[in-house]
Amino acid sequence: MEKSNSGLTQQEIHGFSKERYHAKKSIPAIEVKDLVIDFGESLAVDNASFTIERGELVTLLGPSGSGKTTTLNAISGLLRPTSGKIFFSGVDVTKFSPQQRELGLVFQNYALYPHMTVYDNIAFPLMNDKHWKEETIERSKLAQQEIFEIIFKHFNVDPSLVKDSRTKLYHSIDNPKETRNYLTELKTEFNNIIDNEVNEYNFIHTKKTAQLSALTKKVLMDIKETKKEIKRIALEDKNTKAQAKNEISEQENSIEILDESKDTKELKKIQNEQYNELNAKYNQKVIEAKEALENKIAETKKQLELKLSETDSKDQIKALKDAYFAEYNKAKIAFNYEVVEAKKQLYLKLADINLNYKVNGLKDVYAAEYNATKFEFNYKIKEAKKALQNKIAEQKKSDLNDKIKKIENRIISVKKETESTYSQTIKELLQPIFDKNEINSTNTKKALNELILTLPAELQTQINNLAKDVLTIEEAIVRDVLDVAQRVEITKNLSKRPTQLSGGQQQRVAIARAIVKKPKILLLDEPLSNLDAKLRISTRKWIRSIQQELGITTVFVTHDQEEAMSISDKIICMSTAKVQQIGAPMDLYLKPKNEFVAKFLGMPEMTVFETDVKGGYVYYNKKKLTKAPAGYKKNKISLGFRGESLVEDENGIISGDIKLVEYLGKEIQAQIFIKEINRVANVFLGAKTKYEIGENVKLSIKREELYHLFDIDTKERI
Repeated sequence: MEKSNSGLTQQEIHGFSKERYHAKKSIPAIEVKDLVIDFGESLAVDNASFTIERGELVTLLGPSGSGKTTTLNAISGLLRPTSGKIFFSGVDVTKFSPQQRELGLVFQNYALYPHMTVYDNIAFPLMNDKHWKEETIERSKLAQQEIFEIIFKHFNVDPSLVKDSRTKLYHSIDNPKETRNYLTELKTEFNNIIDNEVNEYNFIHTKKTAQLSALTKKVLMDIKETKKEIKRIALEDKNTKAQAKNEISEQENSIEILDESKDTKELKKIQNEQYNELNAKYNQKVIEAKEALENKIAETKKQLELKLSETDSKDQIKALKDAYFAEYNKAKIAFNYEVVEAKKQLYLKLADINLNYKVNGLKDVYAAEYNATKFEFNYKIKEAKKALQNKIAEQKKSDLNDKIKKIENRIISVKKETESTYSQTIKELLQPIFDKNEINSTNTKKALNELILTLPAELQTQINNLAKDVLTIEEAIVRDVLDVAQRVEITKNLSKRPTQLSGGQQQRVAIARAIVKKPKILLLDEPLSNLDAKLRISTRKWIRSIQQELGITTVFVTHDQEEAMSISDKIICMSTAKVQQIGAPMDLYLKPKNEFVAKFLGMPEMTVFETDVKGGYVYYNKKKLTKAPAGYKKNKISLGFRGESLVEDENGIISGDIKLVEYLGKEIQAQIFIKEINRVANVFLGAKTKYEIGENVKLSIKREELYHLFDIDTKERI
């Protein structure tokens, strides 16, 4: 059996490939593990973890700012996580580019190329996608093998030799891929050596930019508000003086002005004295802090020199010097912030004397705080860079370097060897057949076509059908574009430009462009938000239908809970950067994990209010509603109900006055004010066809299990 230059046989390499293939069946298509995305001034995703199985359509649902789109961008590779991992079928893709992840992407803005026709828009990704090209060539090889096997069977070639030829074809397809996969694993392991240090270094840079930007925004806003306040006070003062002048005589007014001028000078004199006094105290405080800093540094330096005199070890000398500089920088950082705090105290007091001092004070404090923050982060960046460089030095010494070089060389040899072996095997099997039929085999392709013409008509038909998949890349592009255009029902628009299409048609072109590559994962970022209500409903049904037909693992982002409920196999509900609950749509609807999920999911919004717990039962308005959860010890509990869970009842416990009523045709939706809880509740009415504003209605729950109970403090479901 042939061996590659690594010492492994092709059969052994293919064995690894089969193991990986079978292992993938039990591994989630997507796994997000402890994902954190911190923009410095805000935490966008906070420790999110979830899995998505192969072929599922999963929706990331949440309000604006919940982190759902940021999570999608991390999955797509458009955004690098601060920490955490993302796996596709067990492969760590955290550092992969979007192109390496083999994705289909559809954005809220369809991002079609306006200068291209619809056909060219769909075809464009195929011209640049090596994964699609590779798979197209594989399908062509497999179809060609099927043709060979029809010929071999007809001419009674030994079945074991035919089987061997197929095995060698699989080697030529799978073994280079398996070698590349192994190389990817090694590179991931290699990069993981410095992963934490790289993340820390990048995060400190991000944090520095965010904090300095936040400081600048704050001071500009504070100065603007202060100037407004000064203008307002000046205007009030001016109006007061004008009113006083109108009420007294001209002669008295001139005396008043003289007196006022005298008072103003006196006030300014007092303010200057107070300013000088406070400024002197501030300067003295800074001098004392500086002296303390210098003394501390001098003492630290003295201790360093003493310790250096006691050792000749280069490592110890370096460690002592590093410790000294760390101590020096920490002391300097503390001093800088002490100065900032002293300045803040000074200008707070000065602002009490005269508001005009505040503007200059804000600028002065900002400059000091900006420089202090910059100094602190520059030190942190320097330390993080040092830690990263040490890890890089460690990484270079890793045994993985040699392994990676060997496997990079192996990829070329494995591909060349398996293709050569397969090609030679096929030639050896065909040559006796050519000789028997007296066909010149100098040009194999021409000889093969001549041989096929000698076969029975039935076999020629089979071969012609298989030959449809034996295509060049250019032919495959045409085939796949037309195929996907037919699936999304835009064939008649292929020659048009995007600007000539409606919103719904543009949406279909965007989806066609995403799925034409036959991606393993499809990501949709609020793709229906630009469509009208009726088109949204029809398009979401169509998306669900084509997703199920193709079996593509799909992640769908939306803030529309009705959209999520109708289209999803699973919903990941997010809020304030955290995953709140994961489950099937009806699981979240019927058993929300907390008050947020309960209120966010469902239209109209669930009504939640505080009730009493006595003797193991929940009471509202002194009336028993339902049994309290076993083990619940608190005397208050939050109770919720959905509008559709209530029914009109003359003896109903829940009573309220109608504040708003909407006649929607199939149903009547109303808002009633419930005095006992001082809250408006959303309900459905149906006992009659007409209701009046202010009319009192009584309702009761259809079944006790339709009440939802939440802990009064944690807001978690009980």
